[in-house]
Order: sequence, then C-alpha cells, then structure tokens
Amino acid sequence: MNKNVFFFLMCTFAMIGVAQAQHRGEIQLKANELSNVMISQDRLPAEGSWFSYVGDYSSPQIIGIGMPFNWGYMFPAELMSEYKGCSFTQFAFLDAGEEQFATTYTVNIYVGGETAPETLVSTQQFEITGTVGDVVPFRLDTPVEIDGTQNIWLTFYHDGSIQYPAPAVADVGNPNSRWLGIDGYGWMDVASVSSEVYSWLAWVYVDGYDWINESNESVAMYPNPTTNHVNIAAPGLHHITVMNALGQVVYESNVDGNMTILDMSSYQAGVYMVRVTTENGESVKLVSKQ
Repeated sequence: MNKNVFFFLMCTFAMIGVAQAQHRGEIQLKANELSNVMISQDRLPAEGSWFSYVGDYSSPQIIGIGMPFNWGYMFPAELMSEYKGCSFTQFAFLDAGEEQFATTYTVNIYVGGETAPETLVSTQQFEITGTVGDVVPFRLDTPVEIDGTQNIWLTFYHDGSIQYPAPAVADVGNPNSRWLGIDGYGWMDVASVSSEVYSWLAWVYVDGYDWINESNESVAMYPNPTTNHVNIAAPGLHHITVMNALGQVVYESNVDGNMTILDMSSYQAGVYMVRVTTENGESVKLVSKQ
C-alpha cells in the first residue's frame, strides 16, 4: 500500500476512533514507556525558580492519541498571586534521546479561563532533536508577566506527525497537571475521559522569583527534594504555612524555637510553597515532594 494512503487511513481511523471514544466518554491514550531514560538531577532546571506539578521523574512515558492534540498545565490565580511582578521567561521539555521522537512542537501560553485557555499571550515553535536524552530548556520569545489575578496556562501542541509526542508520568493527583485539548472537542481533564490517567511532564521558569524566594536568607530547608520530612531552621521561628500547587493551604502552624520538622510523608508528589515567618521577617521557598 502507498505510504501516503496508509498514513491517510491511519489518521482517518484515529479520528473516527477518538470521535467514538468521546461519544462513550472515553479517549484512548497510548503510552510508550521510556525504560532507558533517566532524567539527570544535575541536568534538571535549577531548584527554586522552576515550576512543575511533577516531583517524581523516575518513570517517564510518551503519550499519543493518534491525532493532533494540545496538552499542558493550568496554574491557578491563587498560586500566581504570590509571584505578582515576576515573569515566565523559559520553559523546559523532555528530549527522549531517540530519533523516533524528533519533531517540532508549539508552546502556547494563555492567561484567563477556568476550564479552557482564554487569551493567547505567547506562542512559538521549538524543535526536539531526539539526541539529548534529558531535559532541554528554551527561552520564551515573548515573556509572560504574572499579574497575580488570572489563571495562567502552559500548553503544548503537536500536529500528529509522530505517534508519541507528549512526555508524561503516572498521575500525581492534581487535575491542573493533566489538561488535554482536542480540536472540535475542547479542553478536558484527562481523568474525565480516559481510564488511563497521566500527568504531563513540563517545567516553566519564573524570573524575578529569587528576590521573593530569598527574602530571608537565614531560613534553611533540607533535604529538598524530599520523600518524607523537611527540616526548617532559622533564628526565632514563629509560623509556617504550606500551600499546594492549587494555592490551597494544606498545613499551617505556629512554631517556637530555631528548628522544626515538617512531615510531608502523606503529601502527594509535587511542588509545595512553604512560607516561614521568623523574628527577622518572612521567607517563601519551594519544596519538591517525591
């Protein structure tokens, strides 16, 4: 059979399959496990100024649905309000290190919208070479300023020319880590339309965050990333507040002394914002739970 005809039939069947699945309330996500890919900690974006909903990178996979689609994160305004005056200036993407995954993507950033992106404020194409086998950072042509009042969407688009375009990991339990957009069907939570649920794997850099993150350099938090406990040390501790990536307070307590231990063993994997008040002021830091 002619390759062009075969590709056309594959696309046609895929579109029919997705339409039928959508009618049943289910979309078939196909996953290719990257068993030989180990994301190097020293190649990951630097701790502190990079945002991702995913804290455990040990089992990355590549996801496809047989046709063009969009995927990505939504960062709620409640979370972004802490970073008013900062900007998204870079993003990072996984290069699986195999030629079959070499392709061109489009990154789109929107502001506004509760269940779908609203206003496009930054868009550009970027290329994955299929040779790196690790995380690759890219600088945004158009930085996005955070005004602290609107949801921000970091999304990616692929035209369907390769079978598995979207890096992901096992679901981390946060609906804003698994948005899926298909032309003609709109945006949806993967968990609402698929029995196989994943969280997308991506990072975005918040420039100008350092002046917030290091507002009180006397505060130390370790280990970071952590799997269970975080030690918080500073002269004259007064109060600790922990917020998840949705901007929800998950822990809050008065403390007294120069050292306390934060138990995160029951927390879901992801990035948490820890606000510490001491006799010298306030510090806000990010802690990754694996």
